[in-house]
Amino acid sequence: MNNKVIPLPGPALESHLHEKTDPALAQEMVKVFALRASEVGIRSISMAELAKTLRISTKTLYKTFLNKGELVHEMVVRWEKRIHKPIESYGMTLEETLLYWVKVWVENDARFSTAFWTDLKSDYPLLYKVYVDSLYNRMSVMKQRLTPFLKDNINHDFAWSSYFILMAASSQPKTFEKIGMTREQCVYEAFNFWMNGAVDMERLREVQEEQANKLVV
Repeated sequence: MNNKVIPLPGPALESHLHEKTDPALAQEMVKVFALRASEVGIRSISMAELAKTLRISTKTLYKTFLNKGELVHEMVVRWEKRIHKPIESYGMTLEETLLYWVKVWVENDARFSTAFWTDLKSDYPLLYKVYVDSLYNRMSVMKQRLTPFLKDNINHDFAWSSYFILMAASSQPKTFEKIGMTREQCVYEAFNFWMNGAVDMERLREVQEEQANKLVV
């Protein structure tokens, strides 16, 4: 079993930002749109409002992106690029790779409002599927690689159910605000809590060290 890296399929989408007249401006448009959409949802944003926020004319905005669908497309491409990186850019251990995935999730996806996910699923089902498929791929690979290291005295199905419940709950304001933590602090604490409680960390690190030594040799 190779725990050095977790290979993933190639990205399902391609960015078209490099085709724009001003790629840097186009990227800024996507960034601003993503931030606003994460807060209020996709439907609540008008192109006129976005242009005003960017301090550009609506005409300039429409010359770059014909509609919100193109902006949403680029958002999903950005998600995929964070995960579909060259294998060598991941951490050298399974533990580090999983922590990287958690970092990506909590710093980005976990911040998006219910309104955003509702709009994405109903108005852009194919883009929603790309994201969900990628997410489930990572979950599946995580379970496949980590299950052999779960402690023998716990129920594995329960362990995985509790992981997803714990991570989802720790990302909610009603959880982390109540205990005086930031979202990031709470999610990382939840991840470490679960890893130390459910995983035989000593055995995992022994295997990772053995494999690292083989690479050196």
